[in-house]
Amino acid sequence: MRVLLRIFYICLIISLSGVSVTIAQEVDNLTLMTEEYPPFNYSENGQLKGFAVDLMVLMLKKAGSDLGRDDIRIMPWSNAYNQTLKRDNSVLFAMSRTPSRENLFKWVGPIAVNRVSLIAPKDKNIRIDAIDAARKYKIGVIRDDSGEALLIQTGIGPDAIEQVASAPSLARMLAANRIDLVSYSDISFNRVLKDLGFSPGDYEVAFVLDEVPAFYAFNKNISDKVIEKLQSVLDNLKKPGENGGKSVHQQVLDKYLQ
Repeated sequence: MRVLLRIFYICLIISLSGVSVTIAQEVDNLTLMTEEYPPFNYSENGQLKGFAVDLMVLMLKKAGSDLGRDDIRIMPWSNAYNQTLKRDNSVLFAMSRTPSRENLFKWVGPIAVNRVSLIAPKDKNIRIDAIDAARKYKIGVIRDDSGEALLIQTGIGPDAIEQVASAPSLARMLAANRIDLVSYSDISFNRVLKDLGFSPGDYEVAFVLDEVPAFYAFNKNISDKVIEKLQSVLDNLKKPGENGGKSVHQQVLDKYLQ
């Protein structure tokens, strides 16, 4: 009987090991894409940084994948978004998980909360108490970004929306008075303004559209086992450290947000 039990456990271990190797191989086939969206993900001196990038690198390693930081591609958001919709094995991050996107992707997260706001130059004294008051302004958005999706959900039509391809373009247009407001993550926009030489103190949040959880978004054809594996890895990174210390996840966030 003991011999049979030993054989059973050996077979079980071999079987589970085979499953882990298979999942790791599937993870290796992923196409990883991100955008310039500090502090979530951005490039600095030729290296990818940001807490969404660092967390993904950790998750890949713990999932047994050979992929790493150098395998993550920076792309314009709209191009990467459409590729993730249409191409198997595509992954895009960090993406706000909004109702309109819910059934378009598979999700792993959340990794943070992203506050999407209408941002204005302080000297314009724009005050918005309700979203209807924003209809009279020209609002800049990044095509297919959550800032655009949230505006559309409120019923603001295309006549009020100016689409561009990147956050730096939004910042320059706002500084040049070509648009009145920007619909974007306020924490990320402050970083963009600073990087371009503008003073974030000259701008303010005129209205908060929503606080949206940020996730890793996967093409819907990706195996559920891969999603479950990566979600399990992320959940473990969120567990408290020794003696109730900060989780690895929180330590990564603190590195970029403090």
